[in-house]
Amino acid sequence: MSTREPPLYSACQARLRPAGQVPPEVLYQRQRQSPDRLNNSARRTYDLLRSTLVSTGTHMPLVERDLTDALSASRNTVRAVLQQLAREGLVTREPKNGTRATGSLLLRIDQLSPVAQFTTEPSSTVEARTLERRLLGCPPMVRDRLRLPVGWTVLMIESLVLENGLPLGLSVNYIAIGEEQSPDFDIDEADVILILERQLGIHIGGSQTTIGAVAADEQTAELVGVDVGAPLVWLEDVIEDEHGQPRALAQLRLRGDRVAFSANAYRSA
Repeated sequence: MSTREPPLYSACQARLRPAGQVPPEVLYQRQRQSPDRLNNSARRTYDLLRSTLVSTGTHMPLVERDLTDALSASRNTVRAVLQQLAREGLVTREPKNGTRATGSLLLRIDQLSPVAQFTTEPSSTVEARTLERRLLGCPPMVRDRLRLPVGWTVLMIESLVLENGLPLGLSVNYIAIGEEQSPDFDIDEADVILILERQLGIHIGGSQTTIGAVAADEQTAELVGVDVGAPLVWLEDVIEDEHGQPRALAQLRLRGDRVAFSANAYRSA
């Protein structure tokens, strides 16, 4: 049996990959080969360094020489990764001052807490500033998502979330108001947790959380300080009371360069 490739197959391969072009898998292997740097991959180096910066905050020194040993990567790879992190705003690089982490807010997604408790740093403050607040009646989609009984209404509050005055993202909360509850309460904060607990007297039982990604539209980009089309982390909580009745639909659009998430997970039996 002949082991030669059929002429048609060879012609297709030539069209897909011009003569002299190195296959991507071969190029990848060549780039990563370094006898004294066993983890010399820009992608892996980026992921490992970024996750470490998030967990250690701003206290980790970012000296290229030290990072090459810590990451087992070449100096060129480390330099390229630091440049990428700088473009994303996760580190700053200044002449004579070196490279330092700007810090990211680490949010626990297995806990429900007010916005002001997002940060554990004493010198940092997180707040929500109301942009719009109005009663919506009972929009069918929100009614169905929250399984609202007849006669209930929905209060919508949209807020800009900031850390130390810098925008983290946008928050939109759809809060269910029962027939026996007044929607005319006076509030100073735009925090869904505090509204449910302090204003409506609800004992929160838990939430169902979903995380995804969206592109920044023109209005969002202007408010949070990113380019139109920039990727944003999208987080949604369906918050329930102690009896399992959904009481709020909370949605967040967050800058990926200023926030990260943490949770404890357990393997099921």
